[in-house]
Amino acid sequence: MRKTVPLAIATCLLSAISVIRAQMPIQVPQKISLEYQLQKEAAGIAVSDDGRVFLALPRGGENHNLPSVVEMTGQKMTAFPNEEINKNINSDYDSHLVSVLGITIYQNTLWILDQGKRAGLEDIPDGSTKVVAVDINTRKVIKNIPIPKPFFRETMQLNDLRFDPTHGKQGMVYITNNGFSKPDQSIILLDVASGKLRELFKNIPEVSPAPGFITYVEGKPYLLDMEKPTMPQGGVNGIELSADFKKLIWTTPTNPNYYSISTDKISDFHASEADLKKEITSEGQIVSNGGIAVDEEGSIYFGDASRYSIIRKNTKGEVSLVAYDPRLIWPDGMAVKNGSLYVTIGQWHRLPNLNNGKDVRTQPYQVLKIPLK
Repeated sequence: MRKTVPLAIATCLLSAISVIRAQMPIQVPQKISLEYQLQKEAAGIAVSDDGRVFLALPRGGENHNLPSVVEMTGQKMTAFPNEEINKNINSDYDSHLVSVLGITIYQNTLWILDQGKRAGLEDIPDGSTKVVAVDINTRKVIKNIPIPKPFFRETMQLNDLRFDPTHGKQGMVYITNNGFSKPDQSIILLDVASGKLRELFKNIPEVSPAPGFITYVEGKPYLLDMEKPTMPQGGVNGIELSADFKKLIWTTPTNPNYYSISTDKISDFHASEADLKKEITSEGQIVSNGGIAVDEEGSIYFGDASRYSIIRKNTKGEVSLVAYDPRLIWPDGMAVKNGSLYVTIGQWHRLPNLNNGKDVRTQPYQVLKIPLK
């Protein structure tokens, strides 16, 4: 009898494991498509109402000579708005796209955030950092708004942006600064009409990494360590506007909490920062993520690198699994349009500076398309 008890326990354990394996999805949904395969890593993505897809190819991880903003036609990349503005040169920074990380689209205007950082170069020259707006139909630059020094600090990393048409004479742009190696994170406001800039919430807990934060990427645990980083360490990263433009939402990959604030409040340049801090609302906890997206119904989409997933949270606060796929190793830029979610797959955790000098990234870089209906 003593021998049969362990045998029975082992049988039960094997049965339980079999049930768990049977419940684990291989891929959800089944029709996730590999939309694009790229030579260089894409970060931001934007999709127009008529289905045109634009990608940002930053030069911060690799100082490449491909365009920093492209439009996709099938698997073909076309420099957007043109080849000249995308040339990787060491002069005339204010009239060239130096290193674009974040892009967003409103109606027929593509808003472009040039972070100016190129791999292998120590400094970020004045003129590199800016917000550029391009009419997607005429391909003409209609705004070029500098983010100059000393407002811009080289410890900043201008990460992503969203355009709010409901505030300011010509709209307002909200930018996440998630910092480079040092703790230097904040949210930046840009009034489009005047070009006026304002930095808010610098290094407060609501935009900063959580001490002791731990997550998993590709099955490996990673601990937040500002001195010896083995994963991207920055602060506030993902940014979105609610479908009605009344709320600004942001997330931090190294902090499980995410937050929001009324756009009526934050867009008021006369409001004191102390008063604005009081207006920040905790939206609860969500998965470790990079970019976020909002659909027309107001649902928010979060990438979850730790579980190879995309999670949706609707306006009732209900969460659901949108996608599970082993290719979702680092869901980064996301855009929802015409019943599909587009997501760029990052490999930032595979960069040499996080892997003892070894570049473990693999080509081709991917963009996935996930049906939502």
